[in-house]
Amino acid sequence: MKHKAFFLLIAAVLMLSGCSGKSGDSSGTITQNTPAPGETESSDTLTGIPVDTNDITPVEKQTPELTATPKPTATPRPTSTPVPTVSPVPTATPVLTEPLLTFDRERTYPDNTTQKLTQNYLYDNPAPLGSVSNFIYETRNHRNNNGKVYQKSALVYLPACYDETDTETRYNVLYLMHGGGDSPKWFLGGEGLKSKFTRMLDSMIDAGEIEPMIVCAVSYYTEYSNDATQNCIDFHYELMNDLIPVFETTYHTYAEDVTPEELAASRTHRAFGGFSMGAVTTWSVFENCLDEFAYFMPMSGDCWALGMTAGNSKAMQTAEHLASKVAQAGKNAEDFFIYCGCGTSDSANPNLTPQINAMKTLTDTFLYCENFANGNLYQCVVPGGHDINTVNQVLYNGVPKLFH
Repeated sequence: MKHKAFFLLIAAVLMLSGCSGKSGDSSGTITQNTPAPGETESSDTLTGIPVDTNDITPVEKQTPELTATPKPTATPRPTSTPVPTVSPVPTATPVLTEPLLTFDRERTYPDNTTQKLTQNYLYDNPAPLGSVSNFIYETRNHRNNNGKVYQKSALVYLPACYDETDTETRYNVLYLMHGGGDSPKWFLGGEGLKSKFTRMLDSMIDAGEIEPMIVCAVSYYTEYSNDATQNCIDFHYELMNDLIPVFETTYHTYAEDVTPEELAASRTHRAFGGFSMGAVTTWSVFENCLDEFAYFMPMSGDCWALGMTAGNSKAMQTAEHLASKVAQAGKNAEDFFIYCGCGTSDSANPNLTPQINAMKTLTDTFLYCENFANGNLYQCVVPGGHDINTVNQVLYNGVPKLFH
């Protein structure tokens, strides 16, 4: 019975609550309306409170107007960096056709076109025979101020017409230096002997192709130094201090005496040449003796002033070094002549030719030419190697270009 009475009381309370909601009681109690059929229920997205969607005016859905997507503005391409201009490889200086030198040459030089040495100039030659003799002189180590005196010998070629008693006739002088491992005999054969070169000289003199001349073949070997390279570079000390003062007062040369002034005055009657290491010596004489020599014949060898074989590895620096030596001596392109040569298969060709090509570009100092009336530099390249036959061919073509 007690349980039944309790359930009746609960039911009565629920009935009273339902009546209060229907009368619109404004006591603040929020009522939840059940949506009518066809209606939907939603809620405020901000408060979470249900809202009647029938009171919301639907917004007309608008299709967005399609607009053309603007093309992106092209970024200007950066200005390309100009390709550096490559300096062209210097080309050989054109052969000069008009004389560029201002002073009047005293003789007409034959063109430098290479001529082949004929065998009758060497063998069975009817030309009068010149003589070869020893010449003894004293020298010392001038670089180290060594006071000890040593004797050295050179070989001297005198033309057949040379007369010891004739003090009026004067002769040009060519000094020649041998290559490595050789001696003055390489050129002149030996005292009382003859060589291909001496017979060639006899023939050219007899044919009137060259004036009678004296040749002095010397050596860079010394008793005080075994350094062949340094001896070649230093030979100019011995040449100017010991050899020339004695030699050119012994023989009838163009030097009236051996004072610096007179040696300078007679420089156009004096030449220096050499083969291989002798060519290295020749370039050194060129650097240091321009006051006393006007003609140079380096054969099969480059200048080593900047190092061994620098004519190849430092061709332009070597050429500029030689040009600077000309300027230091107070000389210019009118004051000297270089007739160099080598063989087509010569082991020295790869060193000498680049140096000569570099020298050709320095036209303020070196004027490459086909005739010494128009310039001061020429390279004779003949068939052959690093040998005496090649040297004789170069000498045959070069000796007539010496002296004026």
